[in-house]
Amino acid sequence: MATLQEMAEAHLLNVQREIQQLNERKATIDQEIERLSSYLEDGKQTLEESNQVESPIPQSQTFLGDNYGK
Repeated sequence: MATLQEMAEAHLLNVQREIQQLNERKATIDQEIERLSSYLEDGKQTLEESNQVESPIPQSQTFLGDNYGK
């Protein structure tokens, strides 16, 4: 049967492993947050650029044109 000291050492080793696993998961999550944040910023910039390039045409001219009612 294991002594109290051996059980305590085993427990602390398990805690140490859990901390290591959590730190690894944290690093992965931080990388994913960074990747998605970059994707979001690129998407916003692309959208803003496309809004500046396109000039909106009033709906009445688009559908009615100059020949409406003639």
